[in-house]
Amino acid sequence: MKTLINLLAIVVTLQCTAYTHSTQPTASGVMPKVGMCAVDKINGKWVPFGTRITLPDGRLLIVTDRFGGNYDNRLDIFMETESECWEFGRKWLKCEVET
Repeated sequence: MKTLINLLAIVVTLQCTAYTHSTQPTASGVMPKVGMCAVDKINGKWVPFGTRITLPDGRLLIVTDRFGGNYDNRLDIFMETESECWEFGRKWLKCEVET
């Protein structure tokens, strides 16, 4: 028996920033690494851990963390170094979010 998986995606403009290592695990309980991100809500709805978000450059991110401030339409991307975070800065990017 074949299983049909129906994945829908929306494209939404998110305010994107970056963060790096700390001694703390993410809100989902895992230590942060490249490919992870933090999101609270998108368009007013809580985003579950494990949600996949694709950036315009094709990078795939997995939601494993929260901002903790009930923010809407914000994305914080984990990066390896502080200098990468400063270089990335703050950007508004159209991202594809699997729902």
